[in-house]
Amino acid sequence: MTTMNELELRRWLNSAFYADKKIKALDMLVQRHRERAQGLSINWDGNDTGKTDGGKNGTENALLKLAELEEKVEQQRAEAVDAVEKIQNTISLLKDFDLESVLIHRYLLFETIEETAESMHYAPRTVRKKQKQAIEKLCPLVPCNASFDVI
Repeated sequence: MTTMNELELRRWLNSAFYADKKIKALDMLVQRHRERAQGLSINWDGNDTGKTDGGKNGTENALLKLAELEEKVEQQRAEAVDAVEKIQNTISLLKDFDLESVLIHRYLLFETIEETAESMHYAPRTVRKKQKQAIEKLCPLVPCNASFDVI
């Protein structure tokens, strides 16, 4: 059984961050689709004298696309929750509360080195050192097949 190297592990740990960014972007897209569908609906509701139902079809299509997109977002959320759980379980393999805390701040709370240092009352240099120690200690514990694709 081969294990992850440090670079692969860092990428894997960062995947929760990118999953979170993707969900936020998809949420913005859903909001735009919702506004578009509502705009189409407002233009046509109660105004059907002498009009064809082309606008209603447009509204219906926009609402169908919105529903599909919302379903995709929910799937992405579920995958992101699974990813976070896997990362959290992997971090707990360290059996060192201090090193685990550093990785949680960095890879699950998405804090910068400086934010982590402030949260943990450490110097940024100490956070870097502890993060490096944690990654080095974690590498032999994580098999390559434990990774998952970036969402």
